[in-house]
Amino acid sequence: MLSDSIKMNISQKIRRQLKLQNIIFYLLVIIVVVLLAQLSLKTNIRSDWTANNRHNLSDTTIGLLTQLDQAITIQAFISPSSEYRPALESLLSSYQSHNKQLKVSYINPDFSPDLVRELKIQQQGEMVVSRGDKQQHVFDLSEQSLTNALITVSRQQAQQLVFIEGHGERSPLNTANYDLSVWGDQLKQKGFKFLPLNLVENNKIPDNAAAVVIASPETAWLDGEIDIMKNYIDNGGNLLWLAEPDNNQALARLAEQLGLEFIPSVVIDPNAEKMGIKDPQFVLITDYANHPIGQATSGVTVFPQAIAIEQIPNNHDNWQYLPLLTTQANVWSETALPKKATEQPFVFDLGYDTKGPLNIGYLLSRTKPNSEKNTEQRIVIIGDGDFLSNTYLGNGSNLELGMAIMNWLAGDDALISIPVKTTIDNQLELNQTQSLFIGLGFLIVMPLLLLGIGLWLWWYRRK
Repeated sequence: MLSDSIKMNISQKIRRQLKLQNIIFYLLVIIVVVLLAQLSLKTNIRSDWTANNRHNLSDTTIGLLTQLDQAITIQAFISPSSEYRPALESLLSSYQSHNKQLKVSYINPDFSPDLVRELKIQQQGEMVVSRGDKQQHVFDLSEQSLTNALITVSRQQAQQLVFIEGHGERSPLNTANYDLSVWGDQLKQKGFKFLPLNLVENNKIPDNAAAVVIASPETAWLDGEIDIMKNYIDNGGNLLWLAEPDNNQALARLAEQLGLEFIPSVVIDPNAEKMGIKDPQFVLITDYANHPIGQATSGVTVFPQAIAIEQIPNNHDNWQYLPLLTTQANVWSETALPKKATEQPFVFDLGYDTKGPLNIGYLLSRTKPNSEKNTEQRIVIIGDGDFLSNTYLGNGSNLELGMAIMNWLAGDDALISIPVKTTIDNQLELNQTQSLFIGLGFLIVMPLLLLGIGLWLWWYRRK
């Protein structure tokens, strides 16, 4: 009887201890859950295990987001049921995780027809990036496009490009095949403004010009006009000069000032035929300088009737020279051209023609004269203007090259270096034996193994 009483007391004591332990355990679980909830609200930890970190933002974008100190609104027009909704939300949440100034709103276009008409929304997933009265439309779900839009609306003032006119130059405002209106529209979307300038009527280039563009003049300049441009360069102005094979001598004095000269002929590229281009006067460029402009140009660029450029030895003025566009080795500069490309085949003449590889584009840079902040002066000279014309801008990577050049000239280096991330194709390739082994394993071996384990458990428990 005594032993039974002791057992009963021990049993009751153990029950009380177990009950107390359970209460303490549940209290601790609740406390841990509350703390984890608070921690999840205050922290945002992401991990990207993809092969090329395609879900992480580039260092350029992260640097921009950390510097933004002004509220920017992003309106995303997308239906809740759209297949692009998860990708869009993932992209925008990545941006918001680095800057809380970004105010994102998702708008169902089916229930906001007035706003769709007001903002001229064209497609599902389109985003409108706004700051004040500045707006930029983003049409694709890429980091490059969205970051470019953020940089554009965050600029304090628009970049002004001065286009020289009065000598038959190409215009960013005209829609003729020869002109540059398609490229001009792209520049406007990036926040650039244009100022056509006739140097006879206005003998001074505005001080707020981000760069001056000389786009393939057809007639000679007056000496006074050349002096105005030389003074502009001497004072640290940025310049884009698009030359042509048949009229480059009109600005020979300007080229001499820059320490460059044109090879008086047209570049012939026999590689064009391999790409289905019958006229070998179309030059194909795949070799770019190790420079942000070259890195931003993802493919081949096409230059119809280009002229080669070379550096004059022993040039002064502290210019740094970098060949931007270099042809292949089997290219040459033809001195004796037939009237038409189809009249006779082009043949390299030793002693007359200049053998490749040739340079048809140069980058020049130096510290601006009398600059207190060591600001860099930048000049780009291309031996062809057709590649940016309305006719040829859509060929290859011509548009990428044209935009990268202008962003570099305007000092918007951040717009150049944002990479486009793609998915690496990790494909598993199996031979017939391996496929048969895996198929039989899942269809026969695995079910039999599970059945055997089940029968053994049944027999063991029954025993």
